[in-house]
Amino acid sequence: MDITALTSGKKDLFDNYLHAYLAAEGTSSGIFEAFAYSLKAGGKRIRPVLTMMACECLGGFAEDTLPAGLAIEMIHTFSLIHDDLPALDNDDLRRGRPTCHARFGESTAILAGDALIFQALSAITAAGYPPRTKLDILEFMAEVCGVKGLVQGEYHDVTAEGKELSMDEVRDIYRRKTARLFELCMFTGARIAEGDPEQIESLVGFGTYLGLAFQAIDDILDVTSSREVLGKTTGKDLAQGKATIVKALGLQESRRWARDMTEKAVDLLPAKHGTRVKDLKALALSMLERMA
Repeated sequence: MDITALTSGKKDLFDNYLHAYLAAEGTSSGIFEAFAYSLKAGGKRIRPVLTMMACECLGGFAEDTLPAGLAIEMIHTFSLIHDDLPALDNDDLRRGRPTCHARFGESTAILAGDALIFQALSAITAAGYPPRTKLDILEFMAEVCGVKGLVQGEYHDVTAEGKELSMDEVRDIYRRKTARLFELCMFTGARIAEGDPEQIESLVGFGTYLGLAFQAIDDILDVTSSREVLGKTTGKDLAQGKATIVKALGLQESRRWARDMTEKAVDLLPAKHGTRVKDLKALALSMLERMA
């Protein structure tokens, strides 16, 4: 299976939707210009792609997930804008181009990130989903992004700099700052497809382990790859004393752990949905190729 072609088609579908959304919503506001700049920066679009694939896995249609996938990508982009700020990771490069604060200034970047949170809520409420579906997605989003998830994970990540953390503590940071957003993708796609509770739980579990593997691979690449390949500054985790799996286990064991998390993710996929499940498995395994 050509997983690149599979994800490329879905990425193009999402990017077309995103550009149409921005064209329809566009204003002369500096805040809009700043968050549109960051949203259009590209990247793998793994989160909206996962949302599509989760929906298709349970018999739904990729197109139906686009408003929700946009909302999730907005949340992800807000987290990147704020994560790059001088007060946090102080990065001036993201996806091969200047970060939001490097391009527009720190105050504008902060406000652009804030605006994206509320734009995400608007994207969900304006979608054509049944009211109960909207409420369930918003409730799950609030849980995974607040003090039980993304924001708390980023806080732990920053405050752990220079400290020696156990692997359990590193895993908790990974779960909160990365894996919980993957859980949101899987929950949202499955919920739009009207999956039953058992199916949704299985796919959310897949998202947990896939997110853990994804963050581990990202931190491995920070050590082994280059600025030109990744499109962002490398070597900063070590320089800043970040709590990473590489620091906790070393490179060889980190690679083994990422493979183990990927296997756990694949084992949780539902068994009765044919090609679409195979697509999710192929996507998970393809991520491991990045650290080869």
